[in-house]
Amino acid sequence: MSFGTNLQFLRDRAGMTQEGLAEALQVSRQSVSKWESDTSFPEMEKLLVLCQLFHTDLDTLLRGDVRAHYHTDAAGYDCFMNWFSNWIAVATGLTILSVGGALALYGAVGMPENWMAAVLVSGVAVAVAILVVAGMRYDRFEKEHPVLQDFYTKEQRDRFLNRYPFLIALPIVGFFLAVVWLILLGDSAELMGERAEAKVAAVFLIIIAIGVAVLVWAALRKGKSDIAQWNKEHDPGPEAVALRKKIGKVCGAIMLAATVIYMILGFGSMALEGDYGNSWGWRWGWIVYPIAGVTCGLVSHLLGEEDE
Repeated sequence: MSFGTNLQFLRDRAGMTQEGLAEALQVSRQSVSKWESDTSFPEMEKLLVLCQLFHTDLDTLLRGDVRAHYHTDAAGYDCFMNWFSNWIAVATGLTILSVGGALALYGAVGMPENWMAAVLVSGVAVAVAILVVAGMRYDRFEKEHPVLQDFYTKEQRDRFLNRYPFLIALPIVGFFLAVVWLILLGDSAELMGERAEAKVAAVFLIIIAIGVAVLVWAALRKGKSDIAQWNKEHDPGPEAVALRKKIGKVCGAIMLAATVIYMILGFGSMALEGDYGNSWGWRWGWIVYPIAGVTCGLVSHLLGEEDE
């Protein structure tokens, strides 16, 4: 393919008009039109800007076939992100599910409190192990592939986007049903004793765990097709690196604060009530983690907007 044909393909794929590309390069629209018709040729400085803008190399842009790079996933990105989204969703759901599972066992068979704690800690430990492994593999992959060619077709994106609203709506409906379940059966369960209350709370947490896992999975699957955002986030430029370090420090501080609050609630409620089994701090204090996660996401967004 010629340079002009390659340029027109890249511009069309990026959804840019000739006027938009001309403005980005600070040239006239007529210049872009001449380049695409192979009647003139840009300067080397403009060629390098084009390579950076469309995430391609100079040799491919000038003499290769850029379309070939958009039909193959040479880095194995799609397979890796599918694996990553699956396990992150499992780990997120398992963290909440371990609490629900401990309560369910207590309500069903009267499991002793120390065994409940063992189930809870075991579930959280497995979730943390999954997150550590997935995080380390993700870190390695992003370092090896900071810039990717966009190989997804419009049909592939549209296929998932058509399902995405249902993947968001169904968990939200589940959350409302879980709250209704808790309201309707809460009073009667309280009259029947602690084990009945534990069963109701367990069903509530299990529904929440499944819903949260689906939401996390859907968000990660939706984000994976945005290759332009991946390239932006993994921009090796010094300003982008500094911003990511800043966000990492802030989010680390937020999660550390959440852990401290959770420990204070847990041990504080134990000291006040003197009873581990009825300690509300351990049973409900976990809510600080999703709040911290949402706060971290909001802060990251605001820092990104400020940087832009």
